Amino acid sequence: MNKNIVEILSVLIQKMIQDKDLSKQREEITVELEDEGYTIEDINEAFDIVFEEVIELEENDFYNDLEMTSGYNRVFTDIEKFYFNKETKTIIYKLNNLAVLKAEELESIIQQMMYMGIGHDLEADLIWEIINEEVDSTEVMLKIATEIEEFKGNFLKQEVVN
Repeated sequence: MNKNIVEILSVLIQKMIQDKDLSKQREEITVELEDEGYTIEDINEAFDIVFEEVIELEENDFYNDLEMTSGYNRVFTDIEKFYFNKETKTIIYKLNNLAVLKAEELESIIQQMMYMGIGHDLEADLIWEIINEEVDSTEVMLKIATEIEEFKGNFLKQEVVN
């Protein structure tokens, strides 16, 4: 790995720390880096390292206190902070604050979001699908759909399809 790639990786990491979504801003960041004199090959290699690097998940990367109901003070792990963008974290906060899920359900949803977030951009519709797979209660799904702005209308779409 050459010096330029290391420098580009440093820039990309700094942008992630600033809560920038690299996948959505890749084109803009690429132009900035090209303007600074980096080659497209080095830029692409640095992005490949960031996006294709497999991070092993350890058991202690997840917080599990299954005796509680949701609504507890939950802190994101470093891995979750890395993979979840601001919108995703906001949805998790709102979901937790509703206090309608068992802690086990919420943690399972977050774990599924982690696995899906590795290969996909987590949009509200994908998060809704993950929640729908985990939660069996129609009443809870209706509450989530009506109380969380990002999911408004999803329950009705689901009912029409079913």
